Amino acid sequence: MSLDRLAPAPRRVPAGFLLAELLPFRWWYLWGMFMVAVALIALWAAAPLAFSITAVALLVLIYAYQFYGASQRLALLKWGEPATVTDAETLTRGTYYSGTTWYNAYLPLASGWTVQRPRYSGPSTKTKVSYRLDDFEGDIVVRGREYTDGVVLADPRKPSRALCVTAFAYDLDRDEAGNWVGRLRPRLVVGMVVWLVVMIGWLALAGFVATIGNRSDAPATATRANGIDAVGNHQLASYACDGGDVDIVGNDNAVTVTGHCRKVLVSGNDNVVDLETADSIRISGTHNVATYRTGSPDVTNFDDSNQVIQKD
Repeated sequence: MSLDRLAPAPRRVPAGFLLAELLPFRWWYLWGMFMVAVALIALWAAAPLAFSITAVALLVLIYAYQFYGASQRLALLKWGEPATVTDAETLTRGTYYSGTTWYNAYLPLASGWTVQRPRYSGPSTKTKVSYRLDDFEGDIVVRGREYTDGVVLADPRKPSRALCVTAFAYDLDRDEAGNWVGRLRPRLVVGMVVWLVVMIGWLALAGFVATIGNRSDAPATATRANGIDAVGNHQLASYACDGGDVDIVGNDNAVTVTGHCRKVLVSGNDNVVDLETADSIRISGTHNVATYRTGSPDVTNFDDSNQVIQKD
């Protein structure tokens, strides 16, 4: 196998290659997002903010993995040299009953520097490729299609760092001086655009769900146009007033109301209502306690067991 000459290291890494590393389209990245969004949908409905946190964390995890691999690939582009392949041994091959098989998938197959990506249906293969760079001898494992004679790049500074050209999403074309050209295949560019759209949509979804979650956590507000009817028993609830009316009906409730209310009605037994300020407080039933912080509300109390108290 003839090894084409490369320009002396360190070589410049084309902007197109850097962009391809920043916008990596991987099916299993999308699969991970799909599983997070759909498999736990009942949990996200109950805790929408948890989805937003998990969505951002997943994207951070994806990029941590991506940048780890990118750091190796970019180092080989800058410093790598073609190694001499000394042996290739098939370690495993998928079957119908075990291992991985592919159906109509785009898997790279290298011949020298040239990498073709035709559709492939068949077993997945793991091949141990032995190589030599100067006095160092090492091995790498190539997964997917069976290895034939693809170029292996190794880093002279750390010869154990090596990859076959099939590990790069872009084609390693060179000019006459041996510098990387940086052309990207149309299908790769389409994948980059799709990933960009998916990533923007994913972050927008996380932001939207977080906003909805914050709104759902915020107390309901009673306005002059729309009051609040709080009906129930043994509840702990919070509401806000913006000049509206709040009607609390039930037994053994603990209710906090912030803001300025026009009218607060309390009906039932053993309710504790903490108000900020109100123009009017009307309380019926038995053993209810209503407190307010400021103002001089007009109080109507229908039973001596009820209390309306101003807090200090």
